[in-house]
Amino acid sequence: MKSLFGYSFVFLFFLASCGKKETTENKTAASDPTSDDTTSVMKPVKIDARKIGPEKSTEQEKIEQAIEQMEKNKSLPIVGYWVGAFGKNKINIALAGIANDQAIGYTVCAGNYRPIEGKVSVTGDSIYTFQMKEPGTDQYDGEFHFMVNTNQGVMKGSWAPFKKGAATSKKFTLTKKAFEYNTDAGIYPQASSELLGEADVENMLEEELEVMRNEIYARHGYSFKDKEMRARFDSTSWYIPMGVDIREQLTDIEVQNIDLIYRYEEYYEENYDSYGR
Repeated sequence: MKSLFGYSFVFLFFLASCGKKETTENKTAASDPTSDDTTSVMKPVKIDARKIGPEKSTEQEKIEQAIEQMEKNKSLPIVGYWVGAFGKNKINIALAGIANDQAIGYTVCAGNYRPIEGKVSVTGDSIYTFQMKEPGTDQYDGEFHFMVNTNQGVMKGSWAPFKKGAATSKKFTLTKKAFEYNTDAGIYPQASSELLGEADVENMLEEELEVMRNEIYARHGYSFKDKEMRARFDSTSWYIPMGVDIREQLTDIEVQNIDLIYRYEEYYEENYDSYGR
């Protein structure tokens, strides 16, 4: 079987534990000298979400290499993200192209990245039939069978595990979607679009703070392993699971806000009375 990057095209998918509470070293961000509002000035942070956690995973590195290859083939109608329900979760099957009767790609679902490759047959200009397999190195790996109608932008198919009983077989219908980082998405869009001050978060419940923080990661396409957060964002129309480590994509404003939100989450119970309740 050929290496994923041995072709001139690739498929894609991603993301790492950005949704966890962590600590890190200080980092001073640039300030806005034209502002008189102290809450809008970038301050040193104790928790720089771009630096916490382990080194970038090999899975994320493969995803980023695949993105570069996919960009070269974006004019092909088959290339793109095919997104929708996959059992109780949302899956992203990224296809990047075909060479003769071979196809390569990978999926992102429930915080997991899996490469897939296999055969494809073409019927006319718009119908593609795929038989693609995961590597078989994970106990839950299996095989995909699906058909893509590029005129309709629809993928229909099924998945079954190699190991009988390892997981439930699934049928799915996915649609082609383009990923776009959107600061207006979610119920707390201000966490990505403006620098927050203590007055913006001090009267929020701990559960609300957790959602606000994780929405920042979701806007970048972070694929959540946490079941509760995954269910929350999988149910929205704007969310697409794109990767397993989006730390490098966080903006300076988001880093500042994550630090502030985390501190209020961490000390919520200790400072309960000071929140005015």
